[in-house]
Amino acid sequence: MKVTVSSPSETIRTLKIEVPADRIEVEIEKETENIRKNVQLPGFRKGKAPLDMVRAQYRKKIEAAAIENVIDENFKEAIGSEKLNPFGQAGISNVKYEPGKPLEFTAVIEVKPEFSISGLEGIRVEREEQEVTNEMIEETLQKIQMRFGTVRKKNEAAEIGDQLLIDIEEVDASTRVPLIGKQYPDLKVRLGEKIRGEDFEKQLIGAKAGDTILVTEKLNQYFITDPKQHVQQNPTEAHHMVKVKEVNILELPEIDDELANEMGYENVETLREGVRASLIAHLEDSAKEKLRDALERETVRIINPPALQSMVERYLDYLEENVKKRSNKPVNSRVLREENKEAVTKKVQWYLIREKLIEQEGFEVTDREIDEYLEQYAKEHNMDPKRVKIENRSEEKRSLIIDTLLDNKIFDYLENKAVVSTFKKR
Repeated sequence: MKVTVSSPSETIRTLKIEVPADRIEVEIEKETENIRKNVQLPGFRKGKAPLDMVRAQYRKKIEAAAIENVIDENFKEAIGSEKLNPFGQAGISNVKYEPGKPLEFTAVIEVKPEFSISGLEGIRVEREEQEVTNEMIEETLQKIQMRFGTVRKKNEAAEIGDQLLIDIEEVDASTRVPLIGKQYPDLKVRLGEKIRGEDFEKQLIGAKAGDTILVTEKLNQYFITDPKQHVQQNPTEAHHMVKVKEVNILELPEIDDELANEMGYENVETLREGVRASLIAHLEDSAKEKLRDALERETVRIINPPALQSMVERYLDYLEENVKKRSNKPVNSRVLREENKEAVTKKVQWYLIREKLIEQEGFEVTDREIDEYLEQYAKEHNMDPKRVKIENRSEEKRSLIIDTLLDNKIFDYLENKAVVSTFKKR
């Protein structure tokens, strides 16, 4: 077998492979014998027809199967001898075969790029600092009040602060015919919370129990009005028939010792302390995630490895599939992919850098570290450690924990090399 390898790019290898004729003939003989075992030609018992007759009658089928087997076997042999590790499936083309002559074919494969991690010392990133304010505490206490509040029906029109019980049904924009699978009964919406968006809620202000209202909702730029269009149109709208079943006044409890006791606190003061501690932890987690995002972005910018295009396309395929599943509206695939390609490419670059860092720095996770992680999780969530370990013993969950712990080591490594300045968020 003769193999010639070329490198059109850092991630592409083209293999031109030539297989001696005698190897093709051996495979043709094997395929001829396989077919003879399973066919019955006139005048002969099954499996007893002469090989020449079988070969003559099934020549194309025999050659096609033999060529496929030879290409598969010799491709594997070629990448082994050339020490190549393909990523994804190979593209086979330019297959040339004539009886008695060598078989020629071309295989194009994608390989992970070769690069090293360096130049990360002194990279500059910012860490966000944000103090817990009295306003944050009061806002959290208001949410607690709403959680423990009681509702009372009212006959008057809905206003900000009221809680509505509604049925939502998405309809066709022109015919108002309900769309299949787009019915959402018994939803609770508190006007002013803006969970479904400010515009959506504004259209419900003034509604009374028993009213049915047509509510419009803007869609994002990936949706198109006309499936035949190949250019992006103006953002379209989804149309909902909203039936108001109830309008309720939400009566809030006092922030007092009784409410604090219901939540497991001794009094209002300890409740406020608990809220403050929770907010501090939340802000710290948020700052940590933002710092990690900054470290990731800067590392990708500095190392800038070639991205595996097949992986980029698979990510975009997954994104497109999910967007289409979430809507009955046509999706402009071209715009969707173009808008997200840069971000997806950077994620693929980070994936390659992450793998290289794990290999280069020898990062690994021990069983003891996994146990300590689960014990800490159990402590933070007031759970039985044994139960937590049992619930996380599957290979899938264990793999997720390992990834989390490896990420911790990677970002600790990057943060130690970085120059981190802090700024206060106002």
